[in-house]
Amino acid sequence: METSKKACIFGSYLSLDKHDVDVVELGKQLARKGITVVTGGFGGTMEQVSKGAKEAGGKTIGVTCYVFKGVKKLQVNDHVDEEIVASSLFDRITKMIEISNAFIVLPGGTGTFVELAAVLEHVNKGLCEPKPILFLGAFWKPISIPLSKREVTMHGLKEIVGASSCADLMLFCETIDELVIRLVELL
Repeated sequence: METSKKACIFGSYLSLDKHDVDVVELGKQLARKGITVVTGGFGGTMEQVSKGAKEAGGKTIGVTCYVFKGVKKLQVNDHVDEEIVASSLFDRITKMIEISNAFIVLPGGTGTFVELAAVLEHVNKGLCEPKPILFLGAFWKPISIPLSKREVTMHGLKEIVGASSCADLMLFCETIDELVIRLVELL
């Protein structure tokens, strides 16, 4: 029976410069804590974090879907131990939410934005049990401003996780070390 905690990393299909965010190091630190890395399974930050996890002896899961037209390198990356193929983008996101215990959001584009919105909605509306949603850096911080004016929807969520507003569901961390410490505390 699988007992390892799983953290889903949402990020760009493009690689990030390690001077901005060292995504490979994030993967290494998660693996050293025994946390399985879940990603969308393709290139960019998904591949970087999976590479780091594998270099540190960790396990990786890629939840893929092959519906994207015109995207380069649409194949599972070499650092994925287990591929789960979803039939659509929304099935992919739903599967990532179902199998993960926590979420780490990196800088990204529209795909990352959709993933972030979906997980916030699932937690806020009680469509899944409350799960930590952590952000590395301040890239997505502007989104928290309007969400700070919206009360959480799920009855009892305030008591369970101490969240009064939807923005309270978003935990921003400045460094990888801080993020991993917070994540381990919350798992």
